[in-house]
Amino acid sequence: MTSRSLKRTFMRRTIAAGAGTALVLALSVAIPSMASASTTTVVVTSADLVTGLPSPGQFVVINQTSGGHGGVGAVLGPATPPLGPGSLQLTVTGTPDHWSVYNYDHIGTPLSNITALGYSTYTDNGTTDPILQIEINPGNTSGTDKGVTYSTLNFEPYLQSAGVTPNAWQTWDVLTGKVWGTNLTGATEGAPLTWSNFLATYPNATIKGGFGVNVGSGWSAMTGEADALIIGTAATTTTYIFEPGTTTSLHITTTSLLPGAVKTAYRAPLAASGGTLPYKWSVSSGALPKGLHLKKSTGVISGKPTVSGTYAFTVKVVDKKIKTKHHPPTQNTATKALLIAIS
Repeated sequence: MTSRSLKRTFMRRTIAAGAGTALVLALSVAIPSMASASTTTVVVTSADLVTGLPSPGQFVVINQTSGGHGGVGAVLGPATPPLGPGSLQLTVTGTPDHWSVYNYDHIGTPLSNITALGYSTYTDNGTTDPILQIEINPGNTSGTDKGVTYSTLNFEPYLQSAGVTPNAWQTWDVLTGKVWGTNLTGATEGAPLTWSNFLATYPNATIKGGFGVNVGSGWSAMTGEADALIIGTAATTTTYIFEPGTTTSLHITTTSLLPGAVKTAYRAPLAASGGTLPYKWSVSSGALPKGLHLKKSTGVISGKPTVSGTYAFTVKVVDKKIKTKHHPPTQNTATKALLIAIS
């Protein structure tokens, strides 16, 4: 189940304040491995699954393949998730698809300080299951993998002794399982290490970027869910649970578009919020200026206008259709009337 090394777009710890900061609750929760001094539960709603710079508690949704299908969203179910009625759903439709969902609140944490690390998963098949991933700096200045400064550390359920059980929630304790890392010769997918042996081999490893889950990159079509992501040190343990929430309505946030000029390159991205990624865009009425087109997968209007005038049209965005057991399919739609003036 090899996954490509992930882009490090959000590795710098420059966090902009966002509108959808995740709800933080002080709750007692069951956690694998050693208990910490304090526990915090962060409720991550659909509004906290973002594609730009995240606020604390939020997760960045990364489509690792341009134009990839499938998607990511917070859903009800399936069955009975471990904490609350919802979970994080990740879908791939075939081998080109690759989705990652990362939180960046734990950058700088030494892996040797981690006392709790785990999550729960649900999958529709007996082979592929959401992977827990951490972007790390292995940290060795001598010996094995000397000088390697970036690796994606992977905990893959299919490599664990319990194996993957389809259509059932399974809880995984990473600290008692096996892991492997991209770019590492001492901990490969073919020869993964126990957590203790990984720390012995890479004693200075630290979290360098994201912590979260991943699906795809060479996988067959599948749908899997994750919930109750746990990471802790002796000081505190944080549990992230995923719920659809009450702020899932889809709406287009673009209110106006810049004017353009004949035979001059034009580019204007449309934006939306809410719902479940990925979005699909279209022009539902009217027409764009001649020479411009709207890209369905990105919402970008681009091209070179060929005729002057003021063009009125309506754009439509739909989000991913969510299908879960015991619940009817849901899909959201939003429209917005816009103008482009071409001189």
